[in-house]
Amino acid sequence: MEIQDTKPDYTIPINRVGFKGLWRRVLIDSPLGVVPLDLEINAYVEIPEYKKGAHLSRNVEALPEDIEFPMEANSIEYYLEKVHKSLLKLHTYAKSARVEAKTKYGVEIQFNGLKELEPVEVLVSIDGNSERKRWSITVGVYGMTVCPSAQKTISNIISSDNLSPSHSQKVLLYGTIETEENHIVRIEDIARCLSNAFSAPSFTLLKRMQEANLVISAHKNPKFVEDVVRDAIRGLRCLSISLPESTVIRAEAISLESIHPHNVYAYTEGNIKSFPAYNCEDLCK
Repeated sequence: MEIQDTKPDYTIPINRVGFKGLWRRVLIDSPLGVVPLDLEINAYVEIPEYKKGAHLSRNVEALPEDIEFPMEANSIEYYLEKVHKSLLKLHTYAKSARVEAKTKYGVEIQFNGLKELEPVEVLVSIDGNSERKRWSITVGVYGMTVCPSAQKTISNIISSDNLSPSHSQKVLLYGTIETEENHIVRIEDIARCLSNAFSAPSFTLLKRMQEANLVISAHKNPKFVEDVVRDAIRGLRCLSISLPESTVIRAEAISLESIHPHNVYAYTEGNIKSFPAYNCEDLCK
């Protein structure tokens, strides 16, 4: 008997045991064609109270070789599904498993004549047993906000009806769609919905006039971080309009404040039927 199969001194189950940060390169289909992605993979299994440890080499063995770069192109979700199935097959004692993949992905963002390929953060996960699983995709994007409160106060002080200055900040916004089945929602669609939630999105390259126009546009569209989260949820709800009622959507925003030593945070989540869907036609273009 291997030591992992012996009984521990303190007999309690372990919900997750596995590895974090294992690298794999895979090819996925995208609107731009087949692209290689470097994935940072976390893979865990549950072990019962009567086992001292898991056979962790099996977690590496569970990573499928047939869709490794530069072989067949598939989605991240398809890749994780194969890993999840292999984990439960190799760890016969495990009641459940969880697999996560993190990566950076390029999405074409458009705003006021600007059109650039910008990096977004992506986290895809699958969690559960062979009979019941939950899928989740989270996309993180950067943008900017302009404070409406300061803008209004400055406008009153200087007695101006014109566009008044205000403080602005960089905001990191995460949007999540979680389902009980593998209903693939494209990263591009989520990222564009989230980018529309800011006062203005952020861009890697801006020339002087582009920079000026972006700042002016943001000041014409001032938002609290609460507004960013609300508009993100509205976009995610529109993307989820054909998904089952059990679908959950989340939005989380971290505002990196320019005039305070602290940051501001907002978060909300709910079942899609708890959020109204409206004005979806042009929301995520």
